[in-house]
Amino acid sequence: MSNKPKGLSSKEDVLNPQQLDNLFMVCNRLVDKLIVCTLAFGGLRVSELCHMRRDWLNFDENTITIPLRQYCDCWECQHKTEDRKGIWRPKTKKGAREILIHPLLPPVLTEFFATRDSIGLTRQRVWQRLKKLARQAGILHNVYPHALRATAATILAHEKISAPALQYVLGWSRLSSAEEYVQRVASHNWWKFDLAIS
Repeated sequence: MSNKPKGLSSKEDVLNPQQLDNLFMVCNRLVDKLIVCTLAFGGLRVSELCHMRRDWLNFDENTITIPLRQYCDCWECQHKTEDRKGIWRPKTKKGAREILIHPLLPPVLTEFFATRDSIGLTRQRVWQRLKKLARQAGILHNVYPHALRATAATILAHEKISAPALQYVLGWSRLSSAEEYVQRVASHNWWKFDLAIS
């Protein structure tokens, strides 16, 4: 399953603050809160979320460290492609990065990883859970992992992050990807962020 429906740009599927708030309101399970928060505020790729481990988190330094590689015994890393041979890697070399934890993330991350070492879900399962949450929230347009990652990029651009910093946080290979978000938010001024999450 791909990260977004074919032919669509995830920038076009960014959730507005009301939709994001509605999505949080239907997250009754801790794992659902983790999925939505980490994608929408951490800007992680779905593969990074699915392979995130407790040792990626440093609450003293307030960082998430995505490694260049790690051993993984999930089915995808062990069997899907021979070149992986049980090793997970981020999508690009720039995907290995250390990012600051967004202020809304620590409570969810702390509670979830207090009793677990990993999320234990496949990319397909994360996709399915998001689709179900979106239906429950009454969101009619596409909600999928990459749309939430695009939402994270939009939030950061709205918070006046520079394009090079946004490129680093999102782990993009090209600066132009970040510049598109920064210019989009600056030129449209349509995205107002005032989300209250309990």
